[in-house]
Amino acid sequence: MGLQRELAAMAMRATPLPGQKNFLSDTGLSSPVPILPGSIGAVAHEPFGAEELKRLFDLMVVFTIGDFASGDCCSSYFDPDSPWYNVFYGAYGLRSHKPDGTPWGFRRDGRVNLEEMLEVPWLDYNFLTAGNLGCPPSRMCFRVEEASVGKEGPWHTAEVSCVIPSGLHRLKDAVTPDLTYYAVFGVPEERYLSSQRESYEPVRMRGKMYFQPIAARTTLVWGGLCPNTPDGQRLFNSILDAMTPLYAR
Repeated sequence: MGLQRELAAMAMRATPLPGQKNFLSDTGLSSPVPILPGSIGAVAHEPFGAEELKRLFDLMVVFTIGDFASGDCCSSYFDPDSPWYNVFYGAYGLRSHKPDGTPWGFRRDGRVNLEEMLEVPWLDYNFLTAGNLGCPPSRMCFRVEEASVGKEGPWHTAEVSCVIPSGLHRLKDAVTPDLTYYAVFGVPEERYLSSQRESYEPVRMRGKMYFQPIAARTTLVWGGLCPNTPDGQRLFNSILDAMTPLYAR
């Protein structure tokens, strides 16, 4: 495989960076991410503190992305014709700092607080992903179009149809990107950017989150979000098929 792909995989495996903490593994909590055909074959563990997020929770993002095609300088995350377009799957760890001590995504009586839970992908897709790839606030378009909650065993669920800002962009349109993100995702190939395609375009996605309180003040979330296309949803189903046995315990 190409050098850029190997560097991306190495960058993912090197997380958390020295001096950063993984509060999930540090407290003995498991967040496995299976490697599917078409993925890059590496898993990243990226922490964000409440002070950085300006939210009342610490966040651990455990994820993988689509592979680099032969000769490409970027992940299929940027490929509009791929089912991996704007896809990452894996887990979130949320450590709540709410004054009443309740875990994030839940009310004091134990009921799901869907608005709180949906704030996490809103933050992730708008700011932590597209934003760190240079998306200006005016193009951050995450919105939920449909959401339904359920329960499967010990896991609460949220099935979601939404619109997200794509990470695909022209470099000239990037506003102060975090260059370390190009180490993971690569630099978007020019051939993915036709004259009719705008940087950070809105993309319709559909997916599912599974979540439950797993320790004091801590919520574990797993699942995925894929393009709302036949190929994208086939990929989504394969993600759930691979992840469910790892968490259904």
